[in-house]
Amino acid sequence: MMSEKKRLHPVAMLLAFLTSLKEVAIPLVIFVFIGRGGEGYSWWHFLIMGAFLLFTLGSGVLSWWFYNYQIKNNELQIHQGFIFRKKRFIPRERVQSIDTSQGVIQRLFGLVKVQIETAGGGGEPEVVMSALSKFEAEQLKRELYKSKKSQEEETDDSPIIERPVKEYRLTKKDLIIAASTSGGIGVFLSFIAAIGSQVDNILPGEFYTTVTERVMDATLTFILIGAVVVLLLSWIFSVLGTVLKYGGFVLSRTEDDLIIKRGILERRQLTIPVQRVQALRVVEGLLRQPFGYAALYVESGGGGGKDEQFSTVLFPLMKRKKIQGFLEELIPEVPVHQEMKPLPVKARNRYMFRFSLPVLIPVGLISYFVPLGYLSFILIPIACLVGFLHYKDGGWSMKEATTLLQFRQIGRVRVYVPRKRIQAMELHSTLFQKRKSLTTFQVSILSSLAGKQFRVRDIELNNGHELLNWYSYKYSVKKENNLNE
Repeated sequence: MMSEKKRLHPVAMLLAFLTSLKEVAIPLVIFVFIGRGGEGYSWWHFLIMGAFLLFTLGSGVLSWWFYNYQIKNNELQIHQGFIFRKKRFIPRERVQSIDTSQGVIQRLFGLVKVQIETAGGGGEPEVVMSALSKFEAEQLKRELYKSKKSQEEETDDSPIIERPVKEYRLTKKDLIIAASTSGGIGVFLSFIAAIGSQVDNILPGEFYTTVTERVMDATLTFILIGAVVVLLLSWIFSVLGTVLKYGGFVLSRTEDDLIIKRGILERRQLTIPVQRVQALRVVEGLLRQPFGYAALYVESGGGGGKDEQFSTVLFPLMKRKKIQGFLEELIPEVPVHQEMKPLPVKARNRYMFRFSLPVLIPVGLISYFVPLGYLSFILIPIACLVGFLHYKDGGWSMKEATTLLQFRQIGRVRVYVPRKRIQAMELHSTLFQKRKSLTTFQVSILSSLAGKQFRVRDIELNNGHELLNWYSYKYSVKKENNLNE
């Protein structure tokens, strides 16, 4: 039992100190290297820096000392704060997932960081405990996950060892393929842009003038070479980031949970109760689809996080032909199938027009005002081709207790949603869709504070009503009665 109050490991003081330094890193660098002016450092520079470091360290010590937790009255109780005292009581039934991770510092001391997600918690974990021993983390997880009945029946505190039914590991070859085709270049470039916006005030104005003049004087060949170098470096860093994130990936299934372990520098362990799985997604990226590879995601009522849009990578890379057998073995609670009804032929022109329309105005302006702008007309057939691919990849089906939706975003996406996990099913028809007896079909699930929606545009209106009947309460009751008979 954990009825007595406990503190975090003392290493939490060091982690709090480093976190505070990271949050003020840029202002501190400006103060140290730029704020001194041309006369060098004076005594008050050292006084301010020393006072700042002492205050940050003292704040970490006090935060650790006044932070304690306990499980009492069937809830997790947390007391924290040394100036403003804060109390948080989290009932056991609100806990959605408990994840652990190990950064470099936690690894040095054999500790873990614990993150607790709760129902309606939003994009950030409800509770973050930066430093706990592995034994205390497992004890906390066991106490929060078990039911009240099992709590009364358990007579000792001996550890409960959960034996995985089977483990699935990502091979080194598949890790390299996943990293090479991850499509994370855009994320890396966005990161560089964010850093650039932070140092905008540090660089002198002459720097931008010099760079602009050199770019204007450069030849087209030099600019193209520079762009290729930037993209190549971005791809290399994207590959390294993916390898560090998913290195050592292991997926295992216990009786009630999916357990995911991943990461090289930061070793993470995510636990997803099977009963909270809302949907399964199969995503084939542009670089992966031609080679028959896809990534698997699980949508759950807890877990995931803001960086993953409340989705969790179930397996980073797998051959498309192996996915159905893999899911049937791993999560038989969510029946999957491959049969799919394509979109009607009369929806094809709508998709092509929908994607070409936003291109028409820019192409017209470019061709009129820019020399050789007529070359931009090539964008129109390209947009039509993109629309055709979206049309070709769209489809739906329903079988047993699962509906299947397929559509294209950047890559092709296939979503399996169990009927019992659907929060809402809707049909939306515009005036133009009504003229062709088409509709947009949408399914909503509980995957975050705001939920998540999946939709397929321009299916037959009759098929939409067929799906609504499949989901309706009367149909479900009728089917259950037939099964009982």
